Amino acid sequence: MRAIIYLIPIALSVTGCSHKPYGRLCSGEVSTLTGQVTGHSQAWVFDEIQRFTITKGDTTVHSGYLHSTNPALYVPSTTTKDGFLAQRLSNDRFRLADAHQDSMVTWTCPVSAAKP
Repeated sequence: MRAIIYLIPIALSVTGCSHKPYGRLCSGEVSTLTGQVTGHSQAWVFDEIQRFTITKGDTTVHSGYLHSTNPALYVPSTTTKDGFLAQRLSNDRFRLADAHQDSMVTWTCPVSAAKP
């Protein structure tokens, strides 16, 4: 019994320090690569600054680590395992593009609330 009492604070401190990205339900605009709007979408975006995950229904796409030689000039981006171009346009805008389908989706998320 004493062992359990001593383990609870340790377990709470370990779980309290772990970082889990929180998801936001974001609205998306589906368009051609030239920008012609073809529809709308909603998906959950899990943002981890250097990478992000998009989840819609049973489909999940992980961006992988985003790269930019100069973030002030170039959008951080990468190619996913599925062949999509993944871009972090801002803290609240994310894009997946598929050149083979002449299609891209740009999700705009609700502005993040400041965390205490």
